[in-house]
Amino acid sequence: MKTLLIAAAKGGTGKTALTCQFAHYLHLMGHLRVLVIDLAEPACSTASLARAHRAVVLRGETLMAQCGGLRRNVGAPGLWVLPAHAVPALCLEPGADEARYYANVRHLLCVLAAFADVCLIDCPPLPDLRTVCVESMVDAMVSPIQLSREALDSAACLINAAWGVRNVRAKLNPSLHFIGLLPNMVEATPLHQANVRTIEAQFGAWLIPDPGGLDRHLCIPRFGAIAQAQAAGVSVSELGKERAARRAWQSIRACFEALAGQLELDELHGEDHERDDASSEVEAFHA
Repeated sequence: MKTLLIAAAKGGTGKTALTCQFAHYLHLMGHLRVLVIDLAEPACSTASLARAHRAVVLRGETLMAQCGGLRRNVGAPGLWVLPAHAVPALCLEPGADEARYYANVRHLLCVLAAFADVCLIDCPPLPDLRTVCVESMVDAMVSPIQLSREALDSAACLINAAWGVRNVRAKLNPSLHFIGLLPNMVEATPLHQANVRTIEAQFGAWLIPDPGGLDRHLCIPRFGAIAQAQAAGVSVSELGKERAARRAWQSIRACFEALAGQLELDELHGEDHERDDASSEVEAFHA
């Protein structure tokens, strides 16, 4: 199971929409078994994914039975979301043992690895301890940013702070693949375009190369269709054939194809996945 953290150093970057729409893409277009773990507060990813019943919400009281159902259909594509409040061990109370929380999350990922091809994790903004814990154990991380003056400061912190990518890779997770900064909700305004040039100048090495164009980086324009899809709880691809929806889908699909390539998810296709009987571990964790 590949694990991807979608994290930012400030709120309002569109990370929840990115999480949900990428999950829909991997499920519908990649035909993968996709698990979303929602550690954010409030659990907006859970609310959106469950709104149109596109995802199955894993509940703490029925986690054993639900995982048993996943196990019986291990080869079938699916989309599941696990909110933090469903599992007490995922809720970090004030004064809680930080090492124990790290161990709990790590064990949960090990247990659920038998049931999914890819796990997307939506977390509170850094430097929240829950996010730092996840950052220190996942395979990869991507960081959506807004094109504002504050975004430049938050990008610098995300890379260079004590909890930033450089230090986490050096001290906690040497194998962390930081896919990069992903400008999100980009507008064709003079201010946004000026900020694009500033970010390219200051953080060009941390932007994600666009496979489809020389000297270009990935970004997601601001599309009303994305907000519409999030409100409906569906993929942008399901909005219909209106021109605006088609434009939005073409743009974000190209971005998601590049992100999936960075995760090397194509290697999952055609594999004969070996599944362990992890029911006893799930039961022990839930207890």
